[in-house]
This record gives sequence, structure tokens and C-alpha cells, in this order.
Amino acid sequence: MDNRATFVLVHGAFQGDWVWAETAAALRDMGHAVHVPALTGCGHLHHGLRQGVTLYDHVADVLDYLRLHDLRNAVLVAHSLSGMTCGAVLARAAGTAQAPRRAVYVDAIMPERGRSFVDTAGPGLRKMLDDHLTDGWRVRPWPLPAFGVPEAKAAWFAERLRDFPAAVFETVFEDDFAPDPAMMSFIACRATPAPFIRAMADKARALGWPVDELDSGHMPMVNCPAELAALLDAHARLG
Repeated sequence: MDNRATFVLVHGAFQGDWVWAETAAALRDMGHAVHVPALTGCGHLHHGLRQGVTLYDHVADVLDYLRLHDLRNAVLVAHSLSGMTCGAVLARAAGTAQAPRRAVYVDAIMPERGRSFVDTAGPGLRKMLDDHLTDGWRVRPWPLPAFGVPEAKAAWFAERLRDFPAAVFETVFEDDFAPDPAMMSFIACRATPAPFIRAMADKARALGWPVDELDSGHMPMVNCPAELAALLDAHARLG
């Protein structure tokens, strides 16, 4: 049986495709194909950061990437905020040639119709967003402890973070997030500081998703990329 998969790894806020480099390399060493799109205004596309970019611009980025690369039956991997992005991708790609065959949420937020990321995260995130707002529309990166990266990689990680469009955090989720539990799974990070992110693992279990855990802060692709790759490989084999 050929267990090779096609992964599409979607980064979270303030980051870019660079954040997945070590995990992507480990997956490729296992024989998998790996795609790592950068979202509008992020990573090496930071020059395109502009007022008015919303969650659904990032959704369009991923949908276009799937279509233009003719990716079929991919394993879509969401991290953190991109759980919102990937949730809309799953809803909008359903029934098309580009519909992913599986999605893995890595310490990622699970969206709800009619609610934004800020709505789900609560007043603590609202205050942090307001405290880091620049020019009324973009957000400076959170303090490093929120990411939970190890000290040895902190400087490398921090120098790559960039401002992020505030509207992405505030965009109301317009789709129904009701994927088949048989195609979903969750990887939780035990040392994640944010309670609303930790709560997502329990929500996934309640929905019948397989859930695994890593001894990691919120950035397992930085903290323990090989271990994360091994779990992604295992989850890709679930269906």
C-alpha cells in the first residue's frame, strides 16, 4: 500500500511559510509531497500587507493554491488562527476536485458560524489585540511567551515575525463548520498557555475526532518538528 500523502501546511498569525521548514523537510524525507503556501501579507509576501485584508482573503489564498497546483485528496494542516482559514476552505472546497481528504488541526482554533477569532478567544485576546494595534488596522506580534518557543530558537523566531492584519482576527466566520469527523483529527500542545486554544482539544474529542498530544508550547513545528511530522504522518494514514 502506498502511504505517501500530499500535505498542505497553513501557517498562523504573524508567521509565514518559513515556520514549517523543518517539519516539511521531515515529511518529505518520509516520501510525502509537501506544499506550504504563504498567505497574503505574510512571510515573504509581507510587502503585500495592506489595510482591508480579511480572513476570507486568506481563505481565497488557500483555495487558489489548491486549484492552481491541481492538488487533490490533500491532507490540509491548520495551526492556530489558520483553523479559521482552513475551516472555511473545507466548507467551500467540499464537492470540488480540490476537496481535501483529511484535515489535521494542530493547536488550532475550531470556527463557529457567526463568530470571529476574537469572539471565540474572549476578552483577554481582545485586550491584547488592542494593545498591539498599529495605525488602526495592523497588529504587532504578540510577546514571545505567547508562542512558547524554546530559548535556543527564540531570536531566530522573533526576527521573522511580522505585523498582521487585525481584520483577520475580527472577521466573522460565514460558513458552516460541520466536517465529517472521520476526516478530521487534532494534535494538541500540552504547554500552550492560552486556555481557549487548550479547550479546542476537548471540543475535538467531543466531536469524535482522534486527538494526540505533544509535549510542546504552541509552536510544535519550531519546538519539535520531527515529532510533529511523525504525528502528521500517522494522522494521514487514518483515512
